[in-house]
Amino acid sequence: MNILVAGGFDANQLKHDDGISVFCTALGETLIARGHVLLSGARTDLDALIAEAANDKVSQLAEPDPNKRIISYVLAGTEPVHEYGTRIKSRLTDWEIASESFYIPEQVREADVVVLVGGFDGTFRAANWARIAKKPLLPTTAFGGAAAKIYDQELNAFQGKYSGLVEKLEYEQLNSIGDDWHRHAAEIVALAEKVAESRSVVVIMSYADRPELVDAYDSFEQVADKLGYDCDRVTEENAEERILPEILKRIGSAAFVIVDLTDLRQNVFYELGYADGLGKRVIVTARKGTELPFDVKDIPTIFWDSQRKLKEDLEARIRAIVKTGIAAAAAPLGE
Repeated sequence: MNILVAGGFDANQLKHDDGISVFCTALGETLIARGHVLLSGARTDLDALIAEAANDKVSQLAEPDPNKRIISYVLAGTEPVHEYGTRIKSRLTDWEIASESFYIPEQVREADVVVLVGGFDGTFRAANWARIAKKPLLPTTAFGGAAAKIYDQELNAFQGKYSGLVEKLEYEQLNSIGDDWHRHAAEIVALAEKVAESRSVVVIMSYADRPELVDAYDSFEQVADKLGYDCDRVTEENAEERILPEILKRIGSAAFVIVDLTDLRQNVFYELGYADGLGKRVIVTARKGTELPFDVKDIPTIFWDSQRKLKEDLEARIRAIVKTGIAAAAAPLGE
C-alpha cells in the first residue's frame, strides 16, 4: 500500500517538543515494518525526518530493492530535502489548486491513503488534492496545525466517506489524548490499512435454491467474515431499486468479487465481465464437473466438491490477492 505523509512543523516547535520527532520516527519505521511504501514531496523537515526513519528501517530489513519503499516526487526547479529512496522530478512546478493546467500531484495520485501531521497552508493544499482524487484522509490532531482543522472537517464528513470502512470511534483515534507516540503511530498505520480498501465483498452466482449452492454461499460468507470482510449478494429483497444497477454499483465499491459459475448463467457471465472490465480482483469458483466456456477457461478457478475444501481454497486465494487482509494487517485500534 502507498501511504503519503504530508505536513510540517517549525523549528521552534521541534526544539520544544521532542514528541514530534519521536512520533515521526515511529511513523516512518512502522510504515516500512508493515510492508508499505512511503510517499512524500521531499520538501519539509517533516518529510526528511520520516524518510530518514523509514530508510533506517529498510536497511535493517535488508530489502532486496530498498529504493522502491521510499518514493518522493520533487517539484521541478527545487532540491529535495533528503536523499533517501527514489526521487522523481514532478511534472509540476507547484502544487497550487488554481493552476492553468489541472493535474493532481503525483504523490497524491499514487497514494492509497494520505496521512497529515501538523502543517500549514501546504497541508491544506494536500488535503484538497486528496479530496479531489477521492483519497482517504487521516489527519492527526496531536501536533495542531492545519491537520487539526482538517480532522474536524473530515469527522463532519465521516458518515459519507468512512462509515462503511471503519467505526467512528476508530477514526476518532486520530484525536486521541496521550504521549505514547509509538502507539499512536501504530494506530494510524492500522487505520490507514482499514480505510484504504473497501471491506465489502460481492458474490455473483446462480439464484437457484439448491442445497449445494446455498451451502456454497454460506461458505463464502464464513470465509469472508473470518478475514474481516462483509459478504453479500444482491437479491430482489435487498436491492434498493432495480436489481442490475444495484449489482453493478456494489461491484464498483467492492474490495473483490466472488463469482461462482456453477449453472453457467448468462447474467453471471455479464457481471463477471463487468467486474473484470473495472479491473476488480475476481475470484472464480464452480462446482467440480462444471464445463467452463473457452473464453473463461484461462481464469484461475476453484473447483469445489465439498464445503470444507471450498473454504480452504477460498481463504488461501483471498489472502493471496488482497493487499492487506484485516486479520493480518490491523488489530482493533486501542488494543
